[in-house]
Amino acid sequence: MIMNKHIILFISALLALSSCGCTKHRPLPPVDPVELPRYSTGLTFTSKELNTMVTYDILLPRDYNQNTTKRYPVVYCLHGYGDDNTSWNGTYMKGEAKITSLEDEGLEPMIYVFPNGWKTYWCDRYDGTFPYMKMLATEMVPYIDATYRTIADRNHRALTGYSMGGFGAMVTAMKYPDLFSMSAPLSMSFRTDEQYMTESQSGWDNQWGKVFGGVGMSGEARLTDYYKAHCPLHQFTAENKSKYSSVHWFLTCGDDEQQLLFANDDLHALMRENGYAHEYRVGNGGHSTSYWRAALEEILPWFSALMAGETSWQKNLMEPNVPAECSFTSEGVHLSKGYIDAGNKGGTALYIAYEGMDAGWIRDAMAIIQRGMPSKKFVLLPCDLAVRNLSEWVSYYKDIYPADRYQVLAVGKAGTEAMKKQSLFSAVYLESAEALGEFSVSTDRSYYIGATDDGPYFETANALYKACKRGGVPFEYRCRNKMDDARTDFLTGIEYIKSILFNF
Repeated sequence: MIMNKHIILFISALLALSSCGCTKHRPLPPVDPVELPRYSTGLTFTSKELNTMVTYDILLPRDYNQNTTKRYPVVYCLHGYGDDNTSWNGTYMKGEAKITSLEDEGLEPMIYVFPNGWKTYWCDRYDGTFPYMKMLATEMVPYIDATYRTIADRNHRALTGYSMGGFGAMVTAMKYPDLFSMSAPLSMSFRTDEQYMTESQSGWDNQWGKVFGGVGMSGEARLTDYYKAHCPLHQFTAENKSKYSSVHWFLTCGDDEQQLLFANDDLHALMRENGYAHEYRVGNGGHSTSYWRAALEEILPWFSALMAGETSWQKNLMEPNVPAECSFTSEGVHLSKGYIDAGNKGGTALYIAYEGMDAGWIRDAMAIIQRGMPSKKFVLLPCDLAVRNLSEWVSYYKDIYPADRYQVLAVGKAGTEAMKKQSLFSAVYLESAEALGEFSVSTDRSYYIGATDDGPYFETANALYKACKRGGVPFEYRCRNKMDDARTDFLTGIEYIKSILFNF
């Protein structure tokens, strides 16, 4: 029955395409000719560019059949390498369930299209034999606009995708900014030049060389002009700013990725250096559907907000919760109940290093840290570096509040001092912190790197993350949305740290 319905739609689409431009709305009949299911799979149309049938799935708004004069924005959802059009709604990704739950929470209805991209990386093949991206832009988008009640303009058309699909979402928007106004790659599958040059021969030939050219090549010979024309790390230059800045960008990647975070974090740093406005997130997770499903909780509302004409994004996924009940000693120290019960000794001593920051904010941060953890043994020790350096604070507090472990949480410019004196501690937490000069990392301790995507210390976060990853050093990395209110922004960072604190 579904196939018969969509044969009718296919004929209608061909008639519409012959009578109207690809960016114009088709005339609407009094009612749609058929009632469509919310989710349809295995739909097809014939591509002249590819000389084959292209398969896609589609998820329509729940009110699509009732509101027959209403048009909807469109999100194109691109799958990963080895997957197909069904993967977004398969056993692991469960896209329809995630979208439905977000709609229940207030997400505006949109049309979601899931094309089959084979193993193309969503690009035109370098030798012209399989122009997939051209097909998507010049055939699929017009077909969808003619077949369904879309708002057929770039301001209501978005791209997202995971892994290989993330690369497709990025590069398709780069090449066709007249069609797409926003792009959100999830764990985008691409590499730095150095990674490509050292990729295994079979890995390069099968996954990349056949798309960008250079099959059988090694080293720098793999970095063809065609590859550079599609690589974001070669394209987001200062000279190209006017070309790519009309698109809204949102990049996200998990800190447990084996290789991809190198390239994604370098791209974030490059975009910051060259003044490209964008959203960037690093969360806990690897190359997994659980990470991508969680990312949709922010990305889909971001799409919807932009499509509604909003110009800023201040969504905070972890609101700071500062409890009123937090006791301090006369010198501003907090002792947990577990620490007191143990005779003011043992557990963890957390030195909170800061300079030039409101002491009230530090007290709020300590209140957040202690919330819900009274049985743990710890002492929170504020260290104003304008009064003493970090070594002096350690000497001052150590005999008064003895502990089994000593850790440091450094904020802002105190990060440089914390990295210089890191040998004093078993763990170093950096929150929106600057670390100037040469520094090394050690497997003798753990590191936490907390940053905001629009904060001033993105270079420190990038360098420290890569040093930890390359050295096999235990670490956690989080990059979150920057809040306009400075206090809220700082305390949000403390909430992120709280979930990891004392686990190192």
